[in-house]
Amino acid sequence: MADETTTDVTEPGPATEPEQTDDVPAGLGEAGQKALAAERKRAAAAEKQAKASQKQLDDLTKKLQAFEDRDKTEAQKLAEAKAAAESEAATAKQELLRYRVAAKKKLPAELAARLRGATEEEMETDAESLLEVLGQRSTPSYDGGVRKPAPAPTDMNALIRSKAGLG
Repeated sequence: MADETTTDVTEPGPATEPEQTDDVPAGLGEAGQKALAAERKRAAAAEKQAKASQKQLDDLTKKLQAFEDRDKTEAQKLAEAKAAAESEAATAKQELLRYRVAAKKKLPAELAARLRGATEEEMETDAESLLEVLGQRSTPSYDGGVRKPAPAPTDMNALIRSKAGLG
């Protein structure tokens, strides 16, 4: 019996410890590690059950939709398909307009999705304001040099005359 407990303790230890060494606190004792392993098993089982339940829910939703569609007339089905296609076309048109305005205003493509407005003019105004904000935040380039050219070197006599007010 003592051999059975030692084999039980030694067999799971090496098999589970390499998996748990990454995120197991060092201060956990043997009992804590066992409790942590048991909790992880329960969590994995719950996640597996949740996935199965979600799949079952999706299947039942499809069956319900098919049952509801069974009673619809052909005209109703076509009207729903038409509405869905129109909605998708409007979304695509709006996105195309955003990219067109972004290209016209030389706005980076990553920022095209941020443009707001229902018309092209509204989007252009928004793009201009966005570019203005981006321009304010960019750091100016300093060349580190003198802004005005240095005056021409003069001789000492001319310098003395100019300081004395004589010339």
